[in-house]
Amino acid sequence: MAITSTQQGVLTEAEFAKVVILTTDGALVPARPVADDDRRDYEIHVRRHFLESLAVQLKTAKRLRRHGRSRVLQINFRVKAPLVSDERLWYFLAYFDVDEMRFIDPVFLVPSRFFHKHALHGVGRGAIQLQFKANMEPSSLDMWSPFRLTLKELGPRILQILKQLERQTRGRRQPTELLSLGSVVWLQPSVAKKGRRRRAA
Repeated sequence: MAITSTQQGVLTEAEFAKVVILTTDGALVPARPVADDDRRDYEIHVRRHFLESLAVQLKTAKRLRRHGRSRVLQINFRVKAPLVSDERLWYFLAYFDVDEMRFIDPVFLVPSRFFHKHALHGVGRGAIQLQFKANMEPSSLDMWSPFRLTLKELGPRILQILKQLERQTRGRRQPTELLSLGSVVWLQPSVAKKGRRRRAA
């Protein structure tokens, strides 16, 4: 008896969280949103740092396809319009081997803007159809190869993305945003008034 798609989702989400935590020695904290209205399975932040977070949507397959001598990871899914792209939304795509009970290298971590542009497969019945089709072979140079990772590289790559986002937003923060942080103390330099010294009589 094969596992259901619901069971597959639960298993792969748990496996993803395990890999992210272990490959960063606990530096990353994956949290599940209460409601998944924005189509993300995890919100990930650096432990004890709450300003920056990364939303990740997981899509997995239980089998690989064959194209000649190459193994191909193909994942098809549909989403309701509108299709929202954001620099903080990324897709994790992987082959989950049920017999091995784990993800098989390589896995893919793709920014939503690139993914939505290149995985768009059609529109029908009020939904947008997306198709991810990536060559799993190490020698592959297809469009998805820049986003190919080993499992050990997954957590460090997410840390790198979060640091890049922090650098990008650091200069754009408004004073009102900084005031909302409990760890920020505002100091105002005092101006000493110059008074006339009285001469001794």
